[in-house]
Amino acid sequence: MVDMNSRPEQDTTDTSSAPQPKWTEEIGLRTIDAAGLVRHVSIYLGDPSTAHITLLDAGSRMEFSGADYLDCLTQVRRQLERDGRLLCCQGARPNVHPSGQLRQFTNGRQAYVRRSELSSEAPETVDIFAPASPEEIVNLDDQRTAIIDSWNARHPGNLV
Repeated sequence: MVDMNSRPEQDTTDTSSAPQPKWTEEIGLRTIDAAGLVRHVSIYLGDPSTAHITLLDAGSRMEFSGADYLDCLTQVRRQLERDGRLLCCQGARPNVHPSGQLRQFTNGRQAYVRRSELSSEAPETVDIFAPASPEEIVNLDDQRTAIIDSWNARHPGNLV
């Protein structure tokens, strides 16, 4: 079951003396491997000002900190990809990427759904942690290539 529930801040202190972040949200997502095996993971988000994520995966706990949530998500995805798995979230779709301004205003939490054609309509925005189906997602390298190809198709005089 995929669940995105906001929770009141929780103190997740353990026995260590290091201060622990307060979690503001727990998100349940799926991962999928090349054989099609689906596994469930939980992501705990820290306060947006801290850009901190904890990934709980089959009993293991991994901590990620970054400049913003997108940076943290990229680190989570990179780690899962090393294990041969993809994270089934909107931020892993090939046509999802924020502008610099949207990234700054949402601390990397929102991103645009890029269209291949030019349009006068405002692009759709999505929460990068919202669930996505396995058919919609790609690895980090393929996502980067898709974003660059989309840019080049829309701006042929300014190839990246």
